[in-house]
Amino acid sequence: MKHNISITMEQKLFRELENIRGREKRSTFIEHLIVLGLQNYAAITQKKAVRTPESTATTLPLTTVALNRKPA
Repeated sequence: MKHNISITMEQKLFRELENIRGREKRSTFIEHLIVLGLQNYAAITQKKAVRTPESTATTLPLTTVALNRKPA
């Protein structure tokens, strides 16, 4: 299930996003950037990695976030 959110941003940032995203839907592109940012955040602030046979889970100061998504 997806949630609808609203954000405000500086015009310069908005124009930069518009120039980069090309023909991809704006919401899809911004969601992709958020996922990349969260993955980067996880890599920087990694506190403890828990290894299981199938995957590695990272304990973060975040609520439940699906960081194991494959980029579109």
